[in-house]
Parts: sequence; C-alpha cells; structure tokens
Amino acid sequence: MGQHYTSLTVECSAWCNKCGKMTQHRVADKRLQYCLPCYDRPKPEAKAEKTFELQPEPVQGRLF
Repeated sequence: MGQHYTSLTVECSAWCNKCGKMTQHRVADKRLQYCLPCYDRPKPEAKAEKTFELQPEPVQGRLF
C-alpha cells in the first residue's frame, strides 16, 4: 500500500526505480508523484525518419 502525506507536503525523498536511488519526488493530492530529476531530464530527440528516394520504374522488355 502506498504512503500518504499531509496536505502541506510538496516534495519528499523516495526511491526511484528509474534512477535506482533515493531522489526527491513531487507530492500532490497527498500522494507521491513523479521523480523530479527524471522529470527535469531532457527528453531524447527522435531519430530522423528514413526518406525513400523514388526509383525509376523498370522497363519491361518485349518477349515476342
């Protein structure tokens, strides 16, 4: 069962599974929320999609 905090609590120290250590977490609505260092970390940039070049259609030779 999760731990509940007082209504005046803004942040507290808790274990973060992502960081693997004790870090500061946000507390909202008397419940533990996200890890502040993980939340502030910049998001990884999306890789550029591969663009496909149009190739000329193959010419079919005559059989007869």
